[in-house]
Parts: sequence; structure tokens; C-alpha cells
Amino acid sequence: MSQLPISSRYFYSLSIAIFFLATPLFHASALTISPARLEINGDPGQVISGEFILINEQDEAKVFYSSAQNFEAQGETGTPNFVDAKDGLATWISVPEQITLEKGEQKKIPFSISIPAGVEAGGHFAAIFLSTASPYGGSSQVSVGAKIGILILLRVSGQIKEGGGITSFSTINDSVFFSSLPIGFTYRFSNTGSDRARPEGSLHIKNMLAFIAGSTSANPSSGNVLPGSTRRFEVMWGDARPSHGFFSTAAYQFSNFFFGWYRASLDLSAGNTSGIVSETLNFFIFPWQLILIVCVVFVIFFWGMRRYNQWIIKRAQLGR
Repeated sequence: MSQLPISSRYFYSLSIAIFFLATPLFHASALTISPARLEINGDPGQVISGEFILINEQDEAKVFYSSAQNFEAQGETGTPNFVDAKDGLATWISVPEQITLEKGEQKKIPFSISIPAGVEAGGHFAAIFLSTASPYGGSSQVSVGAKIGILILLRVSGQIKEGGGITSFSTINDSVFFSSLPIGFTYRFSNTGSDRARPEGSLHIKNMLAFIAGSTSANPSSGNVLPGSTRRFEVMWGDARPSHGFFSTAAYQFSNFFFGWYRASLDLSAGNTSGIVSETLNFFIFPWQLILIVCVVFVIFFWGMRRYNQWIIKRAQLGR
């Protein structure tokens, strides 16, 4: 067996409801698994071995029951949809069926992946789950317990099909006119290849004079796009306003002043796809709250100056 290199991950508290592809690890109900995601490369016919860490942080001994499920893309959010395995990666995984951990015990759990010979090259995706609810209870019983898991992202070598690109690019809600930052952009990336793709690149904003007004990462969460799916990404330009009141908005516009037409350019490469894809769009920023206050101040100033001049002229006439 070849030994699988496993990189360490930090520990955070998460629940199964936010089990995303970019999640760095997994923790639930004082039960911790680390790492929560493994990215593995293998060859057809190869047997890969590895291990992960399971920690029982509860105040009593726990028995864990293992299972494996394949997963696929669910909608455009990047959330995996777990499905029972009749074939595919989940059926290639071997892991102890039952694991007992004492109070506070930390244990390394071995597993192996037997890649069939002649399997299709590209990405294969599954998850190993550990649950405190026994799968062997009677059919009349309802099992309730903590469930934690580790994502397995396997890339089988060979002739891997590559393809993908941006299918749409717009501001959030398709707006063209804005009064201030922040401004949200959204794009959809379609992966037509046979392995996962990770869009990488930047969103650049240029003003009317073609000078860079700002830039930000196009994929700050390092999200993946599974084969045969489309994922929607959101990118924000500018910091969030502390308040949305009229005068606080005007103060924000004063300290973050932008006015006129701007062009947003999205430039992406996608890891396993070749080349760079680009899209652009134009939008207009009109900080009307700040401009309204400035106009009112000027009106009051010139009205005051006019009244003052009239008063000076009147005093001069009376002094004759």
C-alpha cells in the first residue's frame, strides 16, 4: 500500500448544515474530526491508505458507526448533496465499522481507498461519516445522534477532460446605478470537465480615465465547482457601511468618494481548465446623499452671502 500524505487543519465549530466544499474542518456536538477534507491523487488499480483524527470531547465514552456516501453538486451554492452509494468512490472506501472512544480520547482512524483498474479518469467525490446513532437499530426505531464527516476529493490520473467558463456576470440584482459602495457582483462558472475546477483570478474596477479604482479576489472562499455543474459566486467591492441612515451614508460617501462611470473586469483561470476567461460590465455611481448635502450647504452659503451683501449696502446707504 502507498501511504497517503495528510495535511493538518485547524479546528472550528461547525454543524452538518454548513458542510461546504471549502470547509477546512468539521466539529459537531463536542465531537471533532480532522481534517474535514482530503484532496487525494491516485492511479487506476492503486490502493491508497490514510488516516484521520477523531476526538471525543464529551463527558462519556462514545461508540461511533461509520458509513460512506457519494456526493454531487446541489444547486448553485456549492453545497454537496449526499447520496447513497451503489457504486463510485464511496464503495471503494474501507474504514472500521465501529469505533469506541473514551471520554476525552483522541484516536487516529485508518482508512483505505481501492481504486478499480480501468476506472474513468477525473474527479470522484465521497464522504466518510461517523455517527453516534447505530445503523443496526430495528426498523421501528428512530435513531438520533451526532454525525460528523470528512470529505474525500479523489483525482484519478489519466486523460482528464477539461472545460468550463463564465456563463453570466452582473451586479447583484442586475443594478446599474449605485449611490455608494459596497457594490456586489455575481458570476456563474460552469465546469464541463471531468474533475473539479477552482476559479482563480481577480475583479478589477476602473474609472472613466481607465485608472484602477479597486480590485478584489474573484474567489475569496476558494470554492470548487464539481464536474457537470454550475456554481454561483458573489464578490463584494468595498467595505460594508456601518449604518444605512441618510447622514451616515453621506459620511461614508465622503470618506469613500466615487462618482461617474466605472468598468468591472472579471479575469479567471480555473485550475484544471486551460486559458483565462474574462467578462466586463459598466455601472454608474452617483452619491446623491452627499451631493444633496453639498448643494444645500452651497445654497445656504450663497443665500447668506447675498443677504450679508444687501445688509452692507443698506448700511452704506444709511450712512451717507
